[in-house]
Amino acid sequence: MSHIKQVLSTIPFLHRDGGKYESGELQNIVREILPDSRVGACLRHRLGGSSIMVSTTNRGTTRLSGLMVCDAGHICPVCHARKMVKEQQIVSHLVHEHYLGGGVLVDAALTVPHRINEPLATVLERLESTWKGLRSSPIWKRLTRELGIVGCIRRLEVTLGNHGWHPHLHVSFLCKLDLAQEIKGHSWRSALDDAFCIVSSHWRQAGKKVGIAISEEAQAAVAIIGHVDAQRAVAYNTKNMGYCKKPNSMTPMDLLRVVAQTSDSTVTGAAKRLFTEYATVIKGKHALTYIGSAKASKNTAVKATEAACAEVVEEALGAVSANAWNAILKAGLREALAVVKSRREMVAILLRSALGEGHGRIPLGWMRLEFSGETRTVMRSRPSIMGTSSS
Repeated sequence: MSHIKQVLSTIPFLHRDGGKYESGELQNIVREILPDSRVGACLRHRLGGSSIMVSTTNRGTTRLSGLMVCDAGHICPVCHARKMVKEQQIVSHLVHEHYLGGGVLVDAALTVPHRINEPLATVLERLESTWKGLRSSPIWKRLTRELGIVGCIRRLEVTLGNHGWHPHLHVSFLCKLDLAQEIKGHSWRSALDDAFCIVSSHWRQAGKKVGIAISEEAQAAVAIIGHVDAQRAVAYNTKNMGYCKKPNSMTPMDLLRVVAQTSDSTVTGAAKRLFTEYATVIKGKHALTYIGSAKASKNTAVKATEAACAEVVEEALGAVSANAWNAILKAGLREALAVVKSRREMVAILLRSALGEGHGRIPLGWMRLEFSGETRTVMRSRPSIMGTSSS
């Protein structure tokens, strides 16, 4: 059995929680696999000599401030969750404005042939070459004219399946049907058939241009999305890394889950090697790309998103000193502190940390409790790292 098959055999037994506590635990696995990565400092190292403030928000989340963040959304489960929340909001705004202007979405999932033992770098290069072929002047111009494309939102996703690494593109073509010259169907079904033929044939031509044999039926899936299904399409097309729950496929997040949940050293070793391969290849790649009208409207969408999440009302539970934070890390209670909802829960974690250090009670100076009921409104331009759920 190949090492990929060994890892895939654990899928039926994986627990996929998707919450903030799990994201913190999986971040620890990344720190173990990639000890030299900046993920190792994320939400562990303090900012200078500051204390760690623990707060709850009016959105039902918990926030830890005074800690470094890595912003390595391609490999850090916590930072990835934050970025996905913001990116979904941006894409949602763009799609909403497109529909208000009378447009529709033509969604496509585009991939290329791949075999089980091929390195991810090889398959990803094949995919990128085909996309470049699609974007070449003659093919892209024909596609734009025939489909009525005014803009495009493209997301790169990487999964692992029975045929090996499966990098693929989720593409939302922002279309105006009154500009489409080749969608002539008089019914939704016939219009969909037209859209599929247009996208898949141009994807095949793009592959041929760069010397790759594309099967239109196997390497392209197309749908026309009506306004009623737009938000569901946004959620699906902006998922990445940890949100695919297919029974025969794994995400990079699932590879971390294998390490965390499996006792077989052969399997966990294979999962670590696969995640290391993914982390090396994906570094520097753009997961989300905007083209045409989507690119032109992105700044407006970002401002609208920031305005919608700028005000967060926080209730401070207390401040944790540097010595207390070190004890919390040593006791493995960082993830538990990141989801506390009351001062009582916070004190209980500090007491457990103190007992682990040999103290009979919480040492003086380990924490400073804020007055009950104290609140503040925090203005910030993006969602908090630990104040954003990863579910």
